[in-house]
Amino acid sequence: MIKAVIFDFDGIIADTEELHFTCLKDILYQEEIFINRQTYDEIYLALDDKNCFKRAFATAKSKELSHQEIEELVKRKANLLQSNLTEVKLFSGTSEWIKKHASEVLLGICSGALHREITQVLSKHSLLEYFAVIVTAEDVEQSKPSPEGYLLALQRLQEISGGHISPSECLVIEDSVAGIEAAKAARMYCAAITNSYSREKLCQADVIFDSILELSLERLDIQLRPPDILPSG
Repeated sequence: MIKAVIFDFDGIIADTEELHFTCLKDILYQEEIFINRQTYDEIYLALDDKNCFKRAFATAKSKELSHQEIEELVKRKANLLQSNLTEVKLFSGTSEWIKKHASEVLLGICSGALHREITQVLSKHSLLEYFAVIVTAEDVEQSKPSPEGYLLALQRLQEISGGHISPSECLVIEDSVAGIEAAKAARMYCAAITNSYSREKLCQADVIFDSILELSLERLDIQLRPPDILPSG
Protein backbone atom coordinates (compact mmCIF):
# COMPACT_ATOMS: atom_id res chain seq x y z
CA MET A 1 0.00 0.00 0.00
CA ILE A 2 1.29 3.43 -0.91
CA LYS A 3 1.57 5.65 2.18
CA ALA A 4 3.66 8.50 0.77
CA VAL A 5 4.13 10.16 -2.61
CA ILE A 6 7.39 12.04 -3.21
CA PHE A 7 7.42 14.43 -6.15
CA ASP A 8 10.29 15.74 -8.15
CA PHE A 9 9.62 19.45 -8.64
CA ASP A 10 11.05 20.84 -11.89
CA GLY A 11 9.45 19.01 -14.79
CA ILE A 12 6.78 17.35 -12.64
CA ILE A 13 4.99 20.02 -10.61
CA ALA A 14 6.34 23.20 -12.18
CA ASP A 15 7.08 23.70 -15.86
CA THR A 16 10.49 25.28 -15.18
CA GLU A 17 13.02 23.32 -17.21
CA GLU A 18 13.16 25.87 -20.03
CA LEU A 19 13.72 28.62 -17.45
CA HIS A 20 16.46 26.63 -15.69
CA PHE A 21 18.13 25.99 -19.03
CA THR A 22 17.99 29.64 -20.05
CA CYS A 23 19.41 30.86 -16.75
CA LEU A 24 22.20 28.27 -16.71
CA LYS A 25 23.03 29.00 -20.35
CA ASP A 26 23.20 32.75 -19.68
CA ILE A 27 25.51 32.41 -16.68
CA LEU A 28 27.78 29.98 -18.51
CA TYR A 29 27.83 32.26 -21.56
CA GLN A 30 29.22 35.00 -19.33
CA GLU A 31 32.02 32.56 -18.47
CA GLU A 32 32.60 31.74 -22.18
CA ILE A 33 31.03 28.29 -21.89
CA PHE A 34 28.29 27.44 -24.37
CA ILE A 35 25.52 24.83 -24.07
CA ASN A 36 22.38 24.12 -26.08
CA ARG A 37 19.07 22.57 -25.00
CA GLN A 38 20.02 19.08 -26.18
CA THR A 39 23.17 19.15 -24.05
CA TYR A 40 21.17 20.46 -21.09
CA ASP A 41 18.61 17.65 -21.40
CA GLU A 42 21.26 14.95 -21.76
CA ILE A 43 23.70 16.10 -19.07
CA TYR A 44 22.40 18.83 -16.77
CA LEU A 45 18.64 18.43 -16.37
CA ALA A 46 18.72 16.19 -13.26
CA LEU A 47 21.70 17.89 -11.60
CA ASP A 48 21.52 20.56 -8.92
CA ASP A 49 23.12 23.92 -9.67
CA LYS A 50 26.47 23.26 -7.98
CA ASN A 51 26.96 20.04 -9.94
CA CYS A 52 25.87 21.73 -13.17
CA PHE A 53 28.67 24.27 -12.78
CA LYS A 54 31.19 21.65 -11.68
CA ARG A 55 30.42 19.56 -14.77
CA ALA A 56 30.38 22.51 -17.19
CA PHE A 57 33.74 23.90 -16.09
CA ALA A 58 35.36 20.45 -15.92
CA THR A 59 34.12 19.62 -19.43
CA ALA A 60 34.73 22.95 -21.17
CA LYS A 61 37.79 24.22 -19.36
CA SER A 62 39.20 21.22 -17.47
CA LYS A 63 38.89 23.41 -14.41
CA GLU A 64 38.02 22.35 -10.87
CA LEU A 65 36.04 25.12 -9.22
CA SER A 66 36.68 26.18 -5.64
CA HIS A 67 33.85 26.13 -3.11
CA GLN A 68 33.70 29.92 -3.23
CA GLU A 69 33.52 29.98 -7.03
CA ILE A 70 30.68 27.44 -7.01
CA GLU A 71 28.73 29.39 -4.42
CA GLU A 72 29.09 32.60 -6.43
CA LEU A 73 27.91 30.96 -9.66
CA VAL A 74 24.97 29.29 -7.89
CA LYS A 75 24.00 32.65 -6.38
CA ARG A 76 24.12 34.39 -9.76
CA LYS A 77 21.94 31.75 -11.38
CA ALA A 78 19.50 31.73 -8.44
CA ASN A 79 19.10 35.50 -8.60
CA LEU A 80 18.45 35.36 -12.33
CA LEU A 81 15.93 32.56 -11.91
CA GLN A 82 14.22 34.29 -8.99
CA SER A 83 13.43 37.33 -11.08
CA ASN A 84 11.52 35.15 -13.55
CA LEU A 85 9.68 32.73 -11.24
CA THR A 86 6.47 34.74 -11.24
CA GLU A 87 5.86 33.57 -14.80
CA VAL A 88 6.19 29.86 -13.99
CA LYS A 89 3.13 27.69 -14.60
CA LEU A 90 2.21 24.29 -13.20
CA PHE A 91 1.68 21.26 -15.41
CA SER A 92 -1.96 20.65 -16.25
CA GLY A 93 -3.84 18.74 -13.57
CA THR A 94 -1.03 18.83 -11.01
CA SER A 95 -2.71 21.15 -8.53
CA GLU A 96 -5.95 19.16 -8.66
CA TRP A 97 -4.11 15.84 -8.18
CA ILE A 98 -2.18 17.14 -5.16
CA LYS A 99 -5.28 18.54 -3.46
CA LYS A 100 -7.25 15.35 -4.13
CA HIS A 101 -4.69 12.97 -2.63
CA ALA A 102 -3.21 15.07 0.19
CA SER A 103 -5.77 13.64 2.63
CA GLU A 104 -5.01 10.03 1.59
CA VAL A 105 -1.19 9.91 1.70
CA LEU A 106 1.70 12.01 2.94
CA LEU A 107 3.14 14.22 0.21
CA GLY A 108 6.77 15.27 -0.12
CA ILE A 109 9.16 16.85 -2.60
CA CYS A 110 12.72 15.84 -3.45
CA SER A 111 14.34 18.24 -5.88
CA GLY A 112 17.65 19.61 -7.06
CA ALA A 113 16.15 23.10 -6.97
CA LEU A 114 16.69 25.57 -4.13
CA HIS A 115 14.24 25.77 -1.24
CA ARG A 116 13.18 29.36 -1.89
CA GLU A 117 12.48 28.58 -5.56
CA ILE A 118 10.18 25.71 -4.64
CA THR A 119 8.34 27.49 -1.84
CA GLN A 120 7.84 30.61 -3.95
CA VAL A 121 6.11 28.66 -6.73
CA LEU A 122 4.08 26.49 -4.35
CA SER A 123 2.96 29.52 -2.35
CA LYS A 124 1.91 31.36 -5.50
CA HIS A 125 -0.35 28.44 -6.42
CA SER A 126 -1.58 27.84 -2.83
CA LEU A 127 0.02 24.37 -2.62
CA LEU A 128 2.73 24.75 0.03
CA GLU A 129 0.48 23.57 2.87
CA TYR A 130 -0.06 20.17 1.23
CA PHE A 131 3.58 19.04 1.49
CA ALA A 132 4.82 17.53 4.73
CA VAL A 133 8.46 17.36 3.60
CA ILE A 134 10.58 19.32 1.11
CA VAL A 135 14.15 18.15 0.40
CA THR A 136 16.21 20.49 -1.78
CA ALA A 137 19.73 20.90 -3.12
CA GLU A 138 20.77 22.59 0.13
CA ASP A 139 19.96 19.43 2.11
CA VAL A 140 22.19 16.90 0.33
CA GLU A 141 25.76 16.42 -0.82
CA GLN A 142 24.97 14.35 -3.91
CA SER A 143 22.36 15.08 -6.55
CA LYS A 144 20.39 12.49 -8.50
CA PRO A 145 21.05 9.72 -9.55
CA SER A 146 22.26 9.36 -5.97
CA PRO A 147 19.39 8.16 -3.72
CA GLU A 148 20.51 10.52 -0.93
CA GLY A 149 17.67 12.99 -1.41
CA TYR A 150 14.93 10.36 -1.51
CA LEU A 151 16.33 8.57 1.52
CA LEU A 152 16.40 11.85 3.43
CA ALA A 153 12.81 12.56 2.39
CA LEU A 154 11.82 9.11 3.67
CA GLN A 155 13.62 9.72 6.97
CA ARG A 156 11.70 12.96 7.48
CA LEU A 157 8.41 11.32 6.52
CA GLN A 158 9.10 8.54 9.01
CA GLU A 159 9.68 11.11 11.74
CA ILE A 160 6.32 12.68 10.97
CA SER A 161 4.48 9.35 10.80
CA GLY A 162 6.17 7.70 13.78
CA GLY A 163 8.37 5.49 11.62
CA HIS A 164 5.60 3.56 9.93
CA ILE A 165 6.65 4.07 6.29
CA SER A 166 9.01 1.76 4.41
CA PRO A 167 10.71 2.49 1.06
CA SER A 168 8.34 0.06 -0.68
CA GLU A 169 5.40 2.12 0.57
CA CYS A 170 6.70 5.25 -1.18
CA LEU A 171 5.84 6.26 -4.72
CA VAL A 172 8.21 8.66 -6.46
CA ILE A 173 6.95 10.75 -9.39
CA GLU A 174 9.80 11.66 -11.75
CA ASP A 175 10.45 13.01 -15.23
CA SER A 176 14.16 12.23 -15.69
CA VAL A 177 16.32 9.16 -16.14
CA ALA A 178 18.61 10.15 -13.26
CA GLY A 179 15.58 10.74 -11.05
CA ILE A 180 14.24 7.27 -11.77
CA GLU A 181 17.65 5.76 -10.98
CA ALA A 182 17.69 7.66 -7.67
CA ALA A 183 14.21 6.41 -6.74
CA LYS A 184 15.02 2.80 -7.60
CA ALA A 185 18.33 2.99 -5.70
CA ALA A 186 16.29 4.11 -2.69
CA ARG A 187 14.13 0.97 -3.25
CA MET A 188 11.00 2.99 -3.91
CA TYR A 189 8.39 2.57 -6.61
CA CYS A 190 8.62 5.11 -9.40
CA ALA A 191 6.03 6.54 -11.77
CA ALA A 192 7.49 8.50 -14.66
CA ILE A 193 5.70 11.32 -16.49
CA THR A 194 6.74 12.06 -20.08
CA ASN A 195 7.06 15.82 -19.55
CA SER A 196 10.78 15.88 -20.40
CA TYR A 197 11.74 12.52 -21.95
CA SER A 198 10.20 9.88 -24.17
CA ARG A 199 8.72 6.65 -22.83
CA GLU A 200 11.70 4.75 -24.23
CA LYS A 201 14.16 6.72 -22.12
CA LEU A 202 12.00 6.36 -19.00
CA CYS A 203 11.70 2.59 -19.30
CA GLN A 204 13.32 1.85 -15.90
CA ALA A 205 10.28 3.31 -14.11
CA ASP A 206 7.65 0.91 -12.76
CA VAL A 207 4.89 2.72 -14.64
CA ILE A 208 4.90 5.51 -17.22
CA PHE A 209 2.22 8.11 -17.90
CA ASP A 210 1.84 11.01 -20.30
CA SER A 211 0.02 13.07 -17.67
CA ILE A 212 -0.37 12.98 -13.90
CA LEU A 213 -4.12 12.89 -14.53
CA GLU A 214 -3.67 9.27 -15.67
CA LEU A 215 -2.14 8.28 -12.33
CA SER A 216 -4.66 6.64 -9.99
CA LEU A 217 -3.28 5.65 -6.56
CA GLU A 218 -6.07 3.11 -6.08
CA ARG A 219 -5.27 1.29 -9.32
CA LEU A 220 -1.54 1.66 -8.73
CA ASP A 221 -1.81 0.04 -5.28
CA ILE A 222 -3.20 -3.08 -6.94
CA GLN A 223 -0.78 -2.96 -9.87
CA LEU A 224 2.30 -2.71 -7.65
CA ARG A 225 1.39 -5.45 -5.18
CA PRO A 226 3.40 -8.70 -5.35
CA PRO A 227 1.44 -11.37 -7.29
CA ASP A 228 0.83 -13.60 -4.24
CA ILE A 229 -1.29 -10.94 -2.51
CA LEU A 230 -3.35 -9.83 -5.50
CA PRO A 231 -7.08 -9.96 -4.68
CA SER A 232 -8.85 -13.05 -5.96
CA GLY A 233 -11.65 -12.98 -8.45
